[in-house]
Amino acid sequence: MTVFGATGITAKYGQVTVLDQVDLPILNDNEVLGLLGPNASGKSTLMRCLSGEKSTTGHITIDGRTRADMGHDGWHHRLASMPQSPPNPSALLPTELMWSTARALDLDVSDRELADQIEGIFARLGLSEFALSPLHTLSGGKRQLVGLALALMRDPDVLLLDEPTSALDLHWRMVVLDLVRERLSDRGGVVVAALHDLDLAARYCDQIVLLHGGKIIASGGPQHVLTPANLARVYRVETRVTLDCDGRPLVQVIRPLRDGEAA
Repeated sequence: MTVFGATGITAKYGQVTVLDQVDLPILNDNEVLGLLGPNASGKSTLMRCLSGEKSTTGHITIDGRTRADMGHDGWHHRLASMPQSPPNPSALLPTELMWSTARALDLDVSDRELADQIEGIFARLGLSEFALSPLHTLSGGKRQLVGLALALMRDPDVLLLDEPTSALDLHWRMVVLDLVRERLSDRGGVVVAALHDLDLAARYCDQIVLLHGGKIIASGGPQHVLTPANLARVYRVETRVTLDCDGRPLVQVIRPLRDGEAA
């Protein structure tokens, strides 16, 4: 069982504070937390703080233990992140990238097990036919899927996904998020995903944090966060929010709010 916590997260670029005392809800096994907010709200910076790429004040724990408690290798054995930018276009083949990354991480699996694992991940993400195609020949969406494959290969307890579906069409967005949920059902763990699509967040996330200006505006279940008032305040749009047959919110954007118009 995995429990992930992050409290008091504050981060700066130079003298500019971009995250100010952010407290995430405690995540328990099999839960997905969605980070929502407009551009420059602090989502990607928060993801980099959680992964350890950016220094921060605050307290980040897995099962009550910090990165200092576990050490670099122990922490990154349990946590993996998929950055917003996909792997760079190069002459490297996706299968070569997977093998070289696995060896660099010194994963405790045999060559046969690793080959089967890579084949299974590629098949699930629709990458089998592109396994031997140089990365520079792949679309941004396909390279984004390769980036997800790299994170999944590590089989972490905590998976951080920064805009994992931004370059994908609707079909593959749902395939990716279905896979994330299936993985949690199969092996446990937690997921934190920065997302743009409100309806997909409502469909796949157990909890949502709505960020604006480096602060949390709302936090909780999708039906409590995705309200017309919250969305007007953060995104400056008028919306109509209804519930589907499962009680999940469906957001219809009606119009942008004009400058000076009350949210």
